[in-house]
Amino acid sequence: MTRVLSTERLASVRIVQISDIHVGAGLFKPDLLTAAIEETNALEPDLVAVAGDLTMEGHRWEFEEAKEYLDRIGCPNIVYTMGNHDARAVGYRHFEDFFGLRERSITVEVPEGEAKVVALDSTKPDLDEGEVGREHYAWLDSEFRGWDRGPKILVVHHHILAVPGTGRDVNNLRDAGDVMAILRELEVDLVLSGHRHVPYVWSISGVRVVHSGTVSTMRVRGTMPPSYNVIDIDAESVKITLKQPGKGKEGEEALASFARTPVKTSEFYPEFERYVRYDELPFLRGRSEGPSNP
Repeated sequence: MTRVLSTERLASVRIVQISDIHVGAGLFKPDLLTAAIEETNALEPDLVAVAGDLTMEGHRWEFEEAKEYLDRIGCPNIVYTMGNHDARAVGYRHFEDFFGLRERSITVEVPEGEAKVVALDSTKPDLDEGEVGREHYAWLDSEFRGWDRGPKILVVHHHILAVPGTGRDVNNLRDAGDVMAILRELEVDLVLSGHRHVPYVWSISGVRVVHSGTVSTMRVRGTMPPSYNVIDIDAESVKITLKQPGKGKEGEEALASFARTPVKTSEFYPEFERYVRYDELPFLRGRSEGPSNP
């Protein structure tokens, strides 16, 4: 039975997580996206994270149409990441024209201080699978290590961990093991992903990996309807609500709930640097101030 949640604002930080819009697909439903945007504005979130696949084939007109929709979001803090469909047909050129840098870091004011939000492009041209790449590891480390002013949030399209209810697992991050080790080492609070069109939450070693479904297409899997996530964070807890666009309270369902401070009773050996090496592009070596390894 679907559990309907109250719409009362309970948390100090609210995030709306949207992904897999797929403007241009035959199964794209404009009314669903319009409803999701109107509901997002009514929720007055502190952050909107759009986790990739804005388009179906990476064509310029698809990005232009997606921007016309997404410009209606009233939240001052919006981050976008590329999805594998956006990387088709050299689509990263158009993404940059309409949505700016494919990778960026921002801070968002929250009652406890500031949240650090990093948006990372995990795509490769014309490939469905993704990869963060060694050249990005040091950047992730520099953004998150030592951050103590609020939540640490990574937005990346591809899934790090397999998502149940999606059939045979394919097209994940090719360097998922290294990336997960880095996120655990840096004590990242939330990883917001899309890609598989199924909403699901993993909590492993203190890292909470939150997947959102497709918000505005009928490219769904199994019994999961088109949906997006609302994440409410306070000093004690994190609550994640699945919302079906245009369905009101009947379309609200609890997706996950857990303590803000993760339980960590395990110790891990050997040391982190035995597993993961930070690298840079050869022509950039020596220019950064930080070491090649943490």
